[in-house]
Amino acid sequence: MNPLTRMNLLLSFLYLLLGSSLGLILSIRQTLPSIVHAHIQLIGFVTQMIIGVTYHVVPMLSRGKIYSFKLGYLHTTLLNVGLLTQVYGFLTNSLFFKNLGSLLLFLSVVMYLFNILKSMNWR
Repeated sequence: MNPLTRMNLLLSFLYLLLGSSLGLILSIRQTLPSIVHAHIQLIGFVTQMIIGVTYHVVPMLSRGKIYSFKLGYLHTTLLNVGLLTQVYGFLTNSLFFKNLGSLLLFLSVVMYLFNILKSMNWR
């Protein structure tokens, strides 16, 4: 397993634990916006898990290499910064941080798609 896959999977597990904890808190006390729980679970856990698995499977299926591990680390960092920025925006009801987080998440997805598509052997 390459280090980029490992990092994404470990971050995914961390978000699963965090999101599940928030879900438990939400079931007991309605103190957090449920959108925070949803974003941590869907972007933090599910999306990061898919990314991690993709970086493991694509080289095997295409019999090639990842186009750029640097780009992979960059988009993973951007995804996490974007998610945390967006969550901060939800918690503080700040439109600026919600929008900034959304933009960072979008840029991360574009970089991820570029890196994976360039990594695939299309012959």
